[in-house]
Amino acid sequence: MMAATAFCGTILTNGDAYAQSTGPSSSELRVAFSVWEPFVIDDETGRHGIDMAILTELAHRMDKALSLHPCPWRRCLKMLEDGDIDILSSFAYTAEREKFAFYIKPPYSRVSPVFYVRQGKNTHIAQYADLKTLAVGSVVDSRYFEPFDSDRSLNKFEASSEMLLLRMLEANRVDTIVGSDANVDFEIRRNNLDDIIRKAAFRPDHHNDIHIAVSRNSPLMSQTDQISKIITDLREEGFIARVHARYWPASDDAADAGKPIHSE
Repeated sequence: MMAATAFCGTILTNGDAYAQSTGPSSSELRVAFSVWEPFVIDDETGRHGIDMAILTELAHRMDKALSLHPCPWRRCLKMLEDGDIDILSSFAYTAEREKFAFYIKPPYSRVSPVFYVRQGKNTHIAQYADLKTLAVGSVVDSRYFEPFDSDRSLNKFEASSEMLLLRMLEANRVDTIVGSDANVDFEIRRNNLDDIIRKAAFRPDHHNDIHIAVSRNSPLMSQTDQISKIITDLREEGFIARVHARYWPASDDAADAGKPIHSE
């Protein structure tokens, strides 16, 4: 896998020291993110993935330095709401979030919710109603589909990441987990859990478009048309398809990938 530094753009050191900042700079693109493979990967080679590639190219085309602010997802949402950062990636739509987040269109990816169970256990999920008697794991503050998100009758257990959910399922602490196909499939492959965990038969008829979100309290609100055009150009040029082909080859967005990713 390629590191984010293989793409054009300048990346500043991370923003945990943001509290000491004197305020936003017009030369910086302040981006918050949580590790969410394969969109954001943080390993021995550095930070990379679908989001890192796209955000780096976005900063390059806007002639800005990319200032990265890693944070837990709940804190990222708060930073976006308060305008402490300009952009948050891997953002799915909800009416509640739209109050403080401007959604850039077109979306740059799409994920689907999938339920997973342990191999060899008699856990059958053929329809939504089968969830009613099960302990269901999900990632805190994530949005999957309705009626699941607002269903208070379900016995839900929340964790901070898909990997923690997989460990809970492996240890029989929950009966099933729900997750976005891209992320959970990535973790299953990376951790060699294919013989332990499988997908349930029930598949919600739903998908989540993945957007870049701009804080409504950010000066970048004056440049949302420019950002939208850049994302449109990246899609038409095949850049987004090639990034998906490298990090998530099974995705629909990877289907049109042709020549290798390159920087001008």
